[in-house]
Amino acid sequence: MTAPSLESLVADARNALGTPADRIGPRTDAAPRFELFNGPNSICSQKVRAVLAQHQIPYLSHSMDMFAGQTYLPPYVRLRMHGCDSLGGPLMEVHTGSTSVSHGGCDPAVVPTLVDWQTRQVIVDSKRICLYLDAEIEPSRQLRPRHLEDLIDAQLGIVDNLPNYQMLGGKPPGIDTRPASQHGKTGIELARGKVARCERYLAEYPDDPTMVRAYSAKRAKELTAAERLFGVDAMRAAYDKAESACADLEQLLRGRSTEWLLDDRFTMADLYWAIELLRMQNLGAQSFWTNGKRPAVASFAERVRSLPPLRSAILDWPGANF
Repeated sequence: MTAPSLESLVADARNALGTPADRIGPRTDAAPRFELFNGPNSICSQKVRAVLAQHQIPYLSHSMDMFAGQTYLPPYVRLRMHGCDSLGGPLMEVHTGSTSVSHGGCDPAVVPTLVDWQTRQVIVDSKRICLYLDAEIEPSRQLRPRHLEDLIDAQLGIVDNLPNYQMLGGKPPGIDTRPASQHGKTGIELARGKVARCERYLAEYPDDPTMVRAYSAKRAKELTAAERLFGVDAMRAAYDKAESACADLEQLLRGRSTEWLLDDRFTMADLYWAIELLRMQNLGAQSFWTNGKRPAVASFAERVRSLPPLRSAILDWPGANF
């Protein structure tokens, strides 16, 4: 059986969403090189959109409703699997609370997914996409300059492995400070809803090896999330981990001799931390640094709110906040 072309994979994913793409960024006569499938309130999508905005790269944006299950639509999963398979690693079957592909494998039913029409690649994993886009820019403007690669990568690793999924879906220790729309939710029902979606599609595509592999892995992942991630002890550990990271950031900010976190120019480390702090604030976790608790983090969090890439990709992006 002949493998579907990239054109047909993308066309099927577009048609499944049923809405036209938005053209984002500087206007040119040529069709944009990049096409991005993303979720407004997906923190991983926000990172990619912020890099695109920082570099003023035009692209086509397909906005996907994660809570309505659009990332589980079979044509999108088939496109996503094309990207997962190109990585050569496993699919993620155990949910660690991290969104990092390097910690467990590729998830076939999440965003973002980037299509590069010039190189004809489907690229998955937000960190990989961000670095891929940044490498296309002239060195003097890159967010990950060569002489700072190791320091930047260390910070990206910290942020990439913070428990955002647990903090979004699970009940915080003590008072529930999340937005009103999240009150009463424990995370377990969210994960079990995803398990049910996978089971529905497994029943629909029993003879399709690609779909069986994708939905089986996703079902296993979300089942472990429901069983392990949202208990009282697990949520306490998640919030402790997030606050500890903020404490380390406070020390790093206080000890720096540069305008930004690692350099006098804004880097990918600043961008990742900025988006993380915006997400924590959106989820009501700003107590990690407010009321004089961590003044350097508080100052950084306030400063980045005025940055144009953060405003256009997150703060002013429709549906980006809960």
